[in-house]
Amino acid sequence: MTSGCTHPRTEFIYREDGVDYVRCLGCGQVFEAEDLETVPVAEDDGE
Repeated sequence: MTSGCTHPRTEFIYREDGVDYVRCLGCGQVFEAEDLETVPVAEDDGE
């Protein structure tokens, strides 16, 4: 199954047994939030 959507925008749907489920606002696919690749966020050290 090949999907062209990278799921850039999601919305929280529900939590069940400690697992968060989200829906992609682009394609409508529902999946576990932990299945998304995390994007590193640059931290500002203030230096």
